[in-house]
Amino acid sequence: MRSEPRLYYGPWSHYCVSADRMLAFKRVAVHRVLVPYHDKRELLKATGQDYIPALSWDDRVVPWEEIPDFLEGKVPEPTLYPDGHRGAARLLEDWGHQVLEERVWRYVVTRVGPMFPDEHERWVFEEMQTRSRGSFAVMDARHEEFRRDLYAHLSLIEETLASREWLLDRPSLADFGVFGGLAPLVLVEQRLPGEFPNLAAWWKRVEQLHA
Repeated sequence: MRSEPRLYYGPWSHYCVSADRMLAFKRVAVHRVLVPYHDKRELLKATGQDYIPALSWDDRVVPWEEIPDFLEGKVPEPTLYPDGHRGAARLLEDWGHQVLEERVWRYVVTRVGPMFPDEHERWVFEEMQTRSRGSFAVMDARHEEFRRDLYAHLSLIEETLASREWLLDRPSLADFGVFGGLAPLVLVEQRLPGEFPNLAAWWKRVEQLHA
């Protein structure tokens, strides 16, 4: 008997949020396993890797970069690549993760720590982020600079959604990549900025996809 797929995830991870929406879109019932930021022992034991997301499906562990095409093979419909737009969908997904998420992350990173309920987990997060990005005091001092840069990128999405409900007219991998890239902002602020109503309406549409 086939076991229920498991998604090892953390809500602060843009790749995890994206994978979760793909599974919902494909209507795949999945057991979500929260992986503490500071403790990967269970993840290592279960998957043999120390990064998330990881999708455990029967006897296979699917790493984050393989999840879209793996799901497409297992559940072809609804497709992540509608109307032959595989290249465009993958391009926009990559933009969401590599370009947009970086603008979001440096804008919110100093405010993510308090979201962790465990004091040790919070300390590890802040220590690791400080090592990679420098002083949080400096990051806070540059907050307005980061906001302007982020809002310029949000404006691109807002304009794209002015005449359509989805980035490629139908739900696709593009939407889930951009949704993931925006997730840290919503995690911290609990909403999208009011200056972007088309973006906010699109966010709700993606959010309401469920298995």
